Amino acid sequence: MIAFLRLLCALLVFTSCIAKPAQAFTVDQMKEMEAKVKKVVAVNMPAVVSLIGEKVPGAGSGVVVAADGLILTAGHVTHGNDTMIVVFPDGKQAKCKVLGADYTRDVGLAKIIEPGRYPFAELGDSDNLETTTIVIALGHPGGYDVRRTPPARIGRISMKNMGGFLVSDCTLVGGDSGGPLFDLDGKVVGIHSSISESLSFNRDAPVNAAKVSWNKMLEGKSWGRVPGDRPGQRGQRNTMKAVLGAVFDASGSGAVLKEVQPKSPIEAAGLRAGDVILRFGGDEVATSEAVAAKVGKAKPGDKLELVYRRGAEEKKTIVALISQAEMLNRTEPAAPRKP
Repeated sequence: MIAFLRLLCALLVFTSCIAKPAQAFTVDQMKEMEAKVKKVVAVNMPAVVSLIGEKVPGAGSGVVVAADGLILTAGHVTHGNDTMIVVFPDGKQAKCKVLGADYTRDVGLAKIIEPGRYPFAELGDSDNLETTTIVIALGHPGGYDVRRTPPARIGRISMKNMGGFLVSDCTLVGGDSGGPLFDLDGKVVGIHSSISESLSFNRDAPVNAAKVSWNKMLEGKSWGRVPGDRPGQRGQRNTMKAVLGAVFDASGSGAVLKEVQPKSPIEAAGLRAGDVILRFGGDEVATSEAVAAKVGKAKPGDKLELVYRRGAEEKKTIVALISQAEMLNRTEPAAPRKP
């Protein structure tokens, strides 16, 4: 069983995760929200599966969305495979046939081969999401782990449309790709697609993007470009892109640091929560998106000058970027990653 105490602790910081800092939750509201989160996790966890490739090595996540064993996942998780191993949270296994995928939107379908009735989650409406909407991420970080059930991570929507994707600050790591993002009504509203410059700045394919192409994917049709596709990397997560390790505060203007990831380049450069980045790599950066764009154009090993404000004082430092793979190697083995 998931440790609900972890959920309660996450709920206690909700007042710092919303766009209106003056808004606060009463004790009764906190209790009501905690009850909703527990219900969402308890009802939907049995449907959150780990998917293991048989032709292309690697593990991702998915969610069963129909009683007959239909699975919604990320397109890059199923890419290159004809069949995959499905592992349920209780350890039971099955085999699924890979159906179609829209690789550009990074959504795909698979179907459990053996007939039966399987636990499933209901689809929601991602068009109804707003920035600051509270969401719950489930998945299998690092792949299926017999020592724990899929850990729940609570956060909020920080952007509704970044290149057609949702952005949330629910912490995700490798293996979560393809897992579901739930709203507080317990409906699937997104599918984990990729980790950005921070482990807590993550893109999800909106579920309505999958609905648009649902019938074509059911028919086994696939199209588009796999995200992060490179020669020799087809169907695999691009873990060699540069990362900074910063989580930005979306509640106001400017590139304000909300959190600095442990063992990250930005921590090594001496920055901390509350600092405001003013210039990065020789350019002025007025928003967190501008910082992300600079990181996206850089390479691991690049050293960029960074000017930031702490209180009334301006400071200058050098940030040495690292790859996402190195960032995961530094942080993923820590106990909190696999509770």
